Amino acid sequence: MSLLAHLDSLRAHGEWADQRLLEAVRDAAAPVAIRELAHVRGAQEIWLSRIEQRAPTLAVWPELSVEELATVGASMDTLWRTRFSELTERMLGLPVSYRNLAGHPYTTPLSEILLHTFLHGQYHRGKASVALRAATGAAVSVDYMLWKWGAAPRAAAT
Repeated sequence: MSLLAHLDSLRAHGEWADQRLLEAVRDAAAPVAIRELAHVRGAQEIWLSRIEQRAPTLAVWPELSVEELATVGASMDTLWRTRFSELTERMLGLPVSYRNLAGHPYTTPLSEILLHTFLHGQYHRGKASVALRAATGAAVSVDYMLWKWGAAPRAAAT
């Protein structure tokens, strides 16, 4: 599997995981879980804006209702799918220059930014699942292999 295909697999897994968690928070009084999921979307927008060299349209810790989270999530998923449809293997090694939230300048290869974005999202999805367990007694599993076994396109399953 190429690096681009692997990263796109991580992107698609995150999209699936976000949808599972969104469905769970719709029926739960779990504000901490909603906050963590909103942060996943905020971070996705921050990193995408850095890649695209534009101002972000969402705060890194946005305050969103469940319905706003669904709308923002659908938009983010579309934007990330579009971005991936335009990428090539060669582009993954290209440097991206940006400023962090404290204003410090950095330059990082695109592949590292993508990997960070997907790992960071999974970390906060885990925190959302813990919050759901505390609120409802049940966590939501969003493991990568669970996705590969049942949610990934048949040709991609291993």
